[in-house]
Amino acid sequence: MVAAFQVGKAPIALPFLRDEMGLDLSQAAWVLSLFAVMGAAVGAGMGTLVTRVGSRRLLPIGLLVMALGSLTGGLAPEFATLLASRVVEGIGYMLVVISAPALITLMTTPAQRQMAFGLWGAFMPFGMAVSMTAAPALPLLGWRGLWLGMAALLLLYAALVHLRMPRPQRPPGVGEVRLLRDVGDTLRARGPLLLAATFVPYSAAYAALTGFLPTLLIERMGVPPGTAGVMTALVTACNIIGNVASGPALRLGLPRRKIMAAAFAVMAVGCSGIFLPGTPPGLAYGLCLIVTTCAGLLPGCILGSASVYAPRPILVPVTLGLFMQGSNWGLLLGPVVVGAAVSAWGWTSASVVLGAATLGGGAMALALRRAGKEP
Repeated sequence: MVAAFQVGKAPIALPFLRDEMGLDLSQAAWVLSLFAVMGAAVGAGMGTLVTRVGSRRLLPIGLLVMALGSLTGGLAPEFATLLASRVVEGIGYMLVVISAPALITLMTTPAQRQMAFGLWGAFMPFGMAVSMTAAPALPLLGWRGLWLGMAALLLLYAALVHLRMPRPQRPPGVGEVRLLRDVGDTLRARGPLLLAATFVPYSAAYAALTGFLPTLLIERMGVPPGTAGVMTALVTACNIIGNVASGPALRLGLPRRKIMAAAFAVMAVGCSGIFLPGTPPGLAYGLCLIVTTCAGLLPGCILGSASVYAPRPILVPVTLGLFMQGSNWGLLLGPVVVGAAVSAWGWTSASVVLGAATLGGGAMALALRRAGKEP
């Protein structure tokens, strides 16, 4: 959740960043998207690194790397330095979000795992929502004060993790890790590749919706910046409901692919209506709440499947890395594509982009049946 603070701080800071640096919406979108660039490029390879070095060792290192990136961004004299710092933050974030679920796999029984991953999936919306509640303080702190405060928090939490995190036994076969072979074996397995692909439209829609919602509320609905941040935090927090519900739903025996397809269907309908000019502001906001609630079913379903679809047990971190690579492609593409579309054709174009993306996600979810791991 502390790592997810670094995702949530950017949307509420965008109006202040744009004012200070004279950015248009498409330029400012890169502050959201570049966070994900390294994960999009080498997520599966970073999973192999986690297997070789150990998730317990890399978890505090990832937090330290994020602290360095946030500190650099808070002191950045120009926009290019700020963007570079977001890449550094993204590297640390990937180390955290691959190491932590790999630890969950080692520290839970199969009976506990679905619920554990449902709870784990809530880290992103909870962390984003908490960080967004800082919006009313931004006129006093400034976005730089927020960045520096986050750096201090990450540094303290890295020390806490290093001192207090349990040390599970490492899985057998770690000495046999081979980067190209392990990534190749994972990519050749239909299930992991398909699940990683379904993460792309989910993350793209979620990042674009939560990333631009403060701007939408301020520019189109006349909401004060502080209130817009709190309203966005509530939308983000609703995702937790779906995250937690995914565990019980899977334990009841509901097919993973059907849960995911239903969630994507709700997202497609909701995203298609939120940005239309004829949609009343109250209805648009209500659709945001519904979309993020149902979308929350997806991370738990996807991340909890790593131990099911990994070609070999030792490849669970690589499979998680591939999943996060798909997630980061969505985080990278969603804000940039939607931001460019809105700058060129207005807010209505966001409905077209996100509606089409989420429909594609539903189709990929249903295609999981051919992977043969579940009924």
